[in-house]
Amino acid sequence: MRFGLIIPSLLAVTAFAGEKIETVTQGEYGANWPFTVEKVDLLCQEGPPSALVRTEDGKIYALNGSARSKASKNGWLDGQSITKPDVSFPGIKMDYSEITVRAMKLCPSYAG
Repeated sequence: MRFGLIIPSLLAVTAFAGEKIETVTQGEYGANWPFTVEKVDLLCQEGPPSALVRTEDGKIYALNGSARSKASKNGWLDGQSITKPDVSFPGIKMDYSEITVRAMKLCPSYAG
């Protein structure tokens, strides 16, 4: 059963080998940090740009629409699942659009 968890992680690492990766942390964002984990690696997959984050345990989370559309095929999880609730708006998750844009800027074809 453990092999099923290891293989997708290895495939995810291979898929991003040689691509730009940027690490961002809770310390950089302070109270505006939107995630339940303390740091993430930002990744972008070409083709329309898929903004992604990878947590320390190797799991990859889709942040934007193009990433979500490929998530199940690639074994990615939804970024909302590691997003903290917004204390100002009960029932709503925090906004991570700034982090999404930072991840998309890692794709060479991104013109935003």
